[in-house]
Amino acid sequence: MNINAINNDNPLNKQKVNELLVLKERFNLSLLAIMEKTKRYTANLDLLKIWPETKNLPDLFNQLSELKACLDGFRPFNSSMVEALNKQLDIKYTYESNCIEGNSLTLNETEQVINTGLTIGGKPLVDHLEAINHQEAIYYIRDLATRDIEISIREIQNIHALVLKGIDDQQAGRFRKHPVFVMQEDGSKHEFPQPFILEKLMEDFMLFFNNNKTTMHPVEMAAHLHQKLVNIHPFIDGNGRTSRLLMNLYLFQNGYPVTVIDSEMSKRKEYYSILSNYDGVLTGGDSQPFQLFVAQKTKESLIEQLNFFAQDTSDESSEKGYLFFKKVEPLLVQNKS
Repeated sequence: MNINAINNDNPLNKQKVNELLVLKERFNLSLLAIMEKTKRYTANLDLLKIWPETKNLPDLFNQLSELKACLDGFRPFNSSMVEALNKQLDIKYTYESNCIEGNSLTLNETEQVINTGLTIGGKPLVDHLEAINHQEAIYYIRDLATRDIEISIREIQNIHALVLKGIDDQQAGRFRKHPVFVMQEDGSKHEFPQPFILEKLMEDFMLFFNNNKTTMHPVEMAAHLHQKLVNIHPFIDGNGRTSRLLMNLYLFQNGYPVTVIDSEMSKRKEYYSILSNYDGVLTGGDSQPFQLFVAQKTKESLIEQLNFFAQDTSDESSEKGYLFFKKVEPLLVQNKS
């Protein structure tokens, strides 16, 4: 899905245009009041007052659909704002996803490597390649979403090929041919599925996707794609990054923003802990904890982008965002005029 593909089919009537103008004035006054209180020149509304925290998945999915509808009201997005936002978020996503896997580059170093091509002294070459490759993979999944290319085993392998490009070209985009395992925190060994059943597991994976994609909430499906793929572990390396890229590809295809999983140690442990219900997911176990985890992260991304695009004051934004400003009206100060 093109990031600007969705637009309001029904233009606002004169009454709503005038109402929107007043709401935006009140919105700006509300931000100004926050700035005066905090003694800062930036501010955001607390959108959790409208869409409160919840661990009830059906309620949370409903919130996500409503938040996305609000975001759609700003489409087509201001192109310069999209470019600036994506540039920032893609660097952060690359840094966080690689850091989860042990990459030693800092956020600033990741940005330098990607934007300037410079190498960072004392840092391994593979860490530089991982940063460059992941950024290229983000461009690739954005392009797939724009061109409405369907998810397939071949596209999953293409994404993985980009992740391992120049790092392990013999294994890039290929299913592994020998067993793999990881050592867990308690010292026990977890073995992933044997290589001779990978093709069957991936066929089942695609069957699950194709049978459920039209009835399942997009964020729920995105979580399944991530969790199932990483638990199948079809590749010798790069399974985590490929799974997160696949998750975001599906989110992009359904009009959702990039969802970034934090690499900070406590949050990383939470991520691994929830993700590590290995056998259960493959055999029909409870995947709801991971769905909740991904849904909460997606909600954070939606709120971040709503706060960003709501502050667009360009002429082209004058009739955008009606649904959002109506939803947040209870948070807005009264216009004194």
